[in-house]
Amino acid sequence: MASPDESEWTTIYETKSAMDADVVRTTLEVAGYRVSVENAGASATFIPAYGGPVTLVIAVPSTDADDARTFLRQQTSLVPLDGSARPGAAEDDAAEPESLPEVAQEVLELRRQHEVAACKYCGIPTLDAREADLDNRMIAILRAAGLGVNSATFDEFEAGERICSDCAAHDVTCDLCGRELDGFLDEGEYRRANDDEGYVCSSCRGRLEDQLQAARDW
Repeated sequence: MASPDESEWTTIYETKSAMDADVVRTTLEVAGYRVSVENAGASATFIPAYGGPVTLVIAVPSTDADDARTFLRQQTSLVPLDGSARPGAAEDDAAEPESLPEVAQEVLELRRQHEVAACKYCGIPTLDAREADLDNRMIAILRAAGLGVNSATFDEFEAGERICSDCAAHDVTCDLCGRELDGFLDEGEYRRANDDEGYVCSSCRGRLEDQLQAARDW
């Protein structure tokens, strides 16, 4: 990739984390932005593996900089909500981790602000907070605490209905007929445990009930 002309390109993120750089680059490129990734102080060569503990500089055309930062704030937790693309944010956060009591207090305060009901698929207690209203960091913390958040995939929910962000809008394969379909739209039987999932589509569930009807004693 050619070196960006500083008069035409603007740096929007810097990091020593190859993983964070790749997330930022991929997020922007999927959205249609032109992206430059360089090693600070080195020749301008884009190397997918990056390699080495160097500072990676992510830039976009200057005319896209403000929109790109806004897009990153909406799609990731890497760019601070105050809008400043703070260089090395990931490293600073890693160097000064929050204490567990502080994190626990955040969870409790958010829980007090929202009603909880079971996700209709996996059963996890799920807040009526929407996925789009929280950053990825908080969603992960809530999940670690045993709480889900309502998916942002669907515009409307019935009163008290919960579909956690992990269960909504992902394709599942029926364990009986092998078809791949959207579990939410199909409304079949979904369960997940121990990082594995099981699904019986609505059609197979009906046929199974018919098959068992004559001998059923429950």
